[in-house]
Amino acid sequence: MSPASTPPLVVRFGAFGDMVLMIPILKLLAARFGQPCDVVSSGPWTDPLLQRVPAVGQRFYLTSRRAPYWFNRSQRELVAWLRRRPPGPVFVFEPDEKPLWLLRRAGIGAGWICTLRDFPRQPAEHILAHMLRLARATPAALPTYAETANLPAPDARPTLTDEDRRDCSDWLARRGLVGGPLVLIQAGNKKTMKGGNRRRATNVAYWPEANWAQVINAVRERLPDSFVILCGAPSERPLAEDIVALLPAPRDRVAIATDDLPIPRLLALQERAHSLLSVDTGPAHSAAAMGCPLVVMFTRHPAKSVDLYAPVPTTAPVKIVQTETRDDLTLAGIAPAQLIAAWRELVRL
Repeated sequence: MSPASTPPLVVRFGAFGDMVLMIPILKLLAARFGQPCDVVSSGPWTDPLLQRVPAVGQRFYLTSRRAPYWFNRSQRELVAWLRRRPPGPVFVFEPDEKPLWLLRRAGIGAGWICTLRDFPRQPAEHILAHMLRLARATPAALPTYAETANLPAPDARPTLTDEDRRDCSDWLARRGLVGGPLVLIQAGNKKTMKGGNRRRATNVAYWPEANWAQVINAVRERLPDSFVILCGAPSERPLAEDIVALLPAPRDRVAIATDDLPIPRLLALQERAHSLLSVDTGPAHSAAAMGCPLVVMFTRHPAKSVDLYAPVPTTAPVKIVQTETRDDLTLAGIAPAQLIAAWRELVRL
């Protein structure tokens, strides 16, 4: 196999939202080099997502990239796999040294590698725009591919199967969630998933349960035939239960789905949902990618500006709600009325 016919290799160890933002990158690189990308990544959410991206070929997952090399079997297997692989373009979307160390150990020369370390973030640059700059770079060993850097940026939408959509429809029918618009709530985030006191100071995306209850009541009042579905991971069920406990009866049109949403079903649900109200977390990015109208709350944390991290829509409108005070590093300064007003404006109710 000649270098020009070797699939591009992409290295990215990201959370769920990070990997959603990789979809346009993978599509662009597949278009530039004429074949699907091989991907080195990690995380249980990554494979079911990347399985639905035709721009992805082989996938290799590390159980840990921070563990010492000789203590981690997956790192040694990765190096062996890379040594068998013919030379080809490599794109490293990680700023740390370990991925480059593994590539060097596998005998991959610097002329094949484009790395994020060589592309510093520009002022006011969105995280996706930053990664697209790297994806448009050309390895020194393949100068003839430089002209492909001008290809337009693709969208972030994964490709669902008919089975994915049937599974979601069957699940909604089993739960009795048919016959009305579906409004999704994403109250938790990765810090909530880790357990412990969800009100701790480090959980800056925590928003009080009573606030969420007010929002749900407003949704039900405005859309009385709707079903409100609280999304999240199984570890977020206690948060969802505490929110629902604050709602007045009847609660038959409010469902907790934290135990029922593997990635494919979540994507299919977001594709057909009326809207999503969310904190800043990965499912907000996937909702935007799936075309689900989205209202998302952001803190004023200076290192995580809305302009740099906000979900990038495909066909979905996205509305951002922030605290009024610029030094407020939590969501505490956002009133339920703000979120409700933004949602009504977004969906024009």
